[in-house]
Amino acid sequence: MIIVSGMFLLGLLASRILFRHFHGLAGIDPVDRDDLANEMPRLSIIIPARNEEKNLPLLLGDLKKQQAAIDEIICVDDGSTDQTAKIITETGVLLLTPAPKPSGWMGKSWVCQQGSEAATGELLLFLDADMRLSPLGIGKLVQAYEQAGSVISVMPYHQMEKKTEAFSLFFNLIQMGANGMGLPVGYEKNKANKAIGLYGPVILISRNDYQTVGGHAAIKDSIVDDMALGEKLREKDIPFTLFLGDQDVSYRMYGGGLKDLVQGWTKNQAAGALKTPGYIILLVFLWITSCASVPVYLTLNLFWQHWLWVGILAVCYGVWVLELIRIARHIGSFSVGSLFFYPVLLIFYLIIFLRSMIKKMFGFPVIWKDREIRLDK
Repeated sequence: MIIVSGMFLLGLLASRILFRHFHGLAGIDPVDRDDLANEMPRLSIIIPARNEEKNLPLLLGDLKKQQAAIDEIICVDDGSTDQTAKIITETGVLLLTPAPKPSGWMGKSWVCQQGSEAATGELLLFLDADMRLSPLGIGKLVQAYEQAGSVISVMPYHQMEKKTEAFSLFFNLIQMGANGMGLPVGYEKNKANKAIGLYGPVILISRNDYQTVGGHAAIKDSIVDDMALGEKLREKDIPFTLFLGDQDVSYRMYGGGLKDLVQGWTKNQAAGALKTPGYIILLVFLWITSCASVPVYLTLNLFWQHWLWVGILAVCYGVWVLELIRIARHIGSFSVGSLFFYPVLLIFYLIIFLRSMIKKMFGFPVIWKDREIRLDK
């Protein structure tokens, strides 16, 4: 039990290091529409869309209500087989239908590259189709860009509608932790962090910086395009700043159900893990091991009827629930009930991570949006 106690303390320490800093958009107050229009460069919004007939009307509706000026919106149809193209046309925004994806390109990188070439703005904002924005959303992003003086990327606040969507908890937490966003201020100066990347749903970048790194053409075969683009920025010594979204910049991940959730996270996990710096992998390992060991040993001691250790481990379990509440409230609308039963969510994460690693190691494909993706690429 001494080992378990030590692991608990090490894991808690790792958690406090990984999730010490929450750099959010909540403290950013956008100026009014006229000031933004006078001061900011031309803004082009590029939305890659494949079979997004449910999400696109919501996002496009949000964009029409923005207080900040938007110069153009380009929706790039990535070979959709549903009503995506029709919806884009009916809303009056520019529909771009690129040529078929060439060999060696990932679908999202191809359509983002085509959208960037059609855009006329000095600033390029890449938005995923499942994003939601309050009328202040674009203004906050522009203000964050101006204040940071660099490329910005945002991990949106995760709004959930179904209980099964809580299964994304540990994926969201590890996505934040592995990207180094929560580390103590000043960590960016460490050259070992070169592999830490962006967040794909929201990337705001100047055309000049985008062209300097070669755009999406430079990462055309990357499954985790956001991590890869971050690497390219670091190679060119172009700074970028990461933010956490809030109620004004949010998304609903994998709202199509558990099948979408399994396929989506399977696609990203193995590839993302291989791009994470070693010291962050160690911190994440200690954190996950500690989270897992407490409920395991609590269950065993209940079976063995070692009541003293049952009491101690119950307190440790409560500490982990409180720690997860502390972190999770910054990244999504996770209920206290789902966090209390966090071992179920952790087991789900470990199963999907193992599934992703096996598929990558043996070259098995993953089906995502009716496309076959091979993780060994």
